[in-house]
Amino acid sequence: MLATQAVPLESTEPKLLSKAWLTVVLLCVVGCLNYLDRTMITTMRESVVKAIPMTDAQFGLLTSVFLWVYGLLSPVAGFLADRFNRSRVIIGSLLVWSIVTLLTSYVKTYEQLLITRAIMGISEACYIPAALALIVDYHKGSTRSFASGIHIAGITLGSSLGFLGGWIAEKHSWTTAFSLFGLVGIAYSVVLLFTLRDAPKSNFLNSDATKSDYEVKFSSALKNIFSSRSYVLTLIYFGLLGIVGWMILGWLPTYYKEHFKLTQAAAGLYATAYVYPASLVGVITGGFLADKWSKRNKNARILLPVIGLLIAAPFIFMASYTNVLVL
Repeated sequence: MLATQAVPLESTEPKLLSKAWLTVVLLCVVGCLNYLDRTMITTMRESVVKAIPMTDAQFGLLTSVFLWVYGLLSPVAGFLADRFNRSRVIIGSLLVWSIVTLLTSYVKTYEQLLITRAIMGISEACYIPAALALIVDYHKGSTRSFASGIHIAGITLGSSLGFLGGWIAEKHSWTTAFSLFGLVGIAYSVVLLFTLRDAPKSNFLNSDATKSDYEVKFSSALKNIFSSRSYVLTLIYFGLLGIVGWMILGWLPTYYKEHFKLTQAAAGLYATAYVYPASLVGVITGGFLADKWSKRNKNARILLPVIGLLIAAPFIFMASYTNVLVL
């Protein structure tokens, strides 16, 4: 007889209305707020610069400082998500960055704005690692890619709603946008306190295993993951993708405004509301196709993103040279 026996999952493919899918839906909203709060400043550049004078380089630093802090602390945040209650890490992250978003509406100097962006990077860094881990805890079977795709759809929706920052800034003030979405995030964190829960331990532990059996030191964890060739290649892939993606995300509204002589609200709309809905369709469809294809090809989840990037690359090049707004 075996010494240990894995506890079977309640369901390999969770039913549509099960807690596993409810968790994905709840996280979709958090992901939406996560990217909305971090990106809307790019659509209200004119209003922010008018209130707090700064150069283009200084404005770029507002995005960069967030990303540097976010990137450097993400491994630490992931380590914490493995040690503590993941749902509470998510709720705490949402609450803190929403408070920081609210406080951003009260800043008076460039230095204060830079500090709030850095703190937002610290707090938001805790979300993605914990959210992805929680999704994987609930979705062990062939629904994993689709569940992840739905979550990314929420993130994409947040990016596409970034134009609201520019619109609110133009109609009211840039501080109003930060106040509004900061309060929304705080309210939603309260909702999550009563609705978001970690997956049962039986979903990922053997019956005779204990939590300590799965714990490793932070240094050992880093050594293990960086010894994986697949992990390093994935890191490089997403690093290069992030360089291009955040460059476009950070400056596309300004490019539209200056190159096509649009208003701040219109530039923000063209830079986010038209681009990201297409991405929304792509991530959901991609997740579904990856799950289906992976049943026949074990490399499906690797090949699909590669195919997508090969298709996207020439269009990014073409978009940078066109003088026709609709293109």
